[in-house]
Amino acid sequence: MINWPIDFPTITPAPDAAIPITLRPLRESDIDPIFNACQDPTISAFTRVPSPYERSMAEDFVRESDVAYRNHLSISFAIELQGNFVGTIGLHSIQLGDHMAEIGYWIDSTYRGQGICTEALKIISKFSIEVMGFRRLEALADSVNIASQKVMEGAGYHRDALLKNRATRPGGRQIDMELYSLVQR
Repeated sequence: MINWPIDFPTITPAPDAAIPITLRPLRESDIDPIFNACQDPTISAFTRVPSPYERSMAEDFVRESDVAYRNHLSISFAIELQGNFVGTIGLHSIQLGDHMAEIGYWIDSTYRGQGICTEALKIISKFSIEVMGFRRLEALADSVNIASQKVMEGAGYHRDALLKNRATRPGGRQIDMELYSLVQR
């Protein structure tokens, strides 16, 4: 059984955290940072974030996140470092009966390469398994997105498979995806 917290949690860093990030619910003040970050073509190239990305999309993402949480459909956290919004991470494609969820994330280009995403993935993974009771977490990365694969490996995920023609990119191009997982031990 999944232990879904009644109130949307905020996950604060441990006192000895190397990178003191907080995972918190999205809020209205995140709309502009999300909109601005999603203008980066790297985000739309490697995620399901559409391009062009309009401000109304950021508004919908933020405003619908609480409803999705309450309906046990997804959990979307803002990643915050020293009071600054740096990206998002969350669970989606949740299969409650199978105790499984997929994790997705992106980081604003200003904050990439600093270990922030790896730390955020460790935090949400620990929370998802130890508090919520998920037994399997999955993450997918475009087969050429080496940076995202390194994030997953750095957070303790293991490569399960190469999924041929797993995703369709804008324009109809099929791409291969690497499947990584973390399982409850």
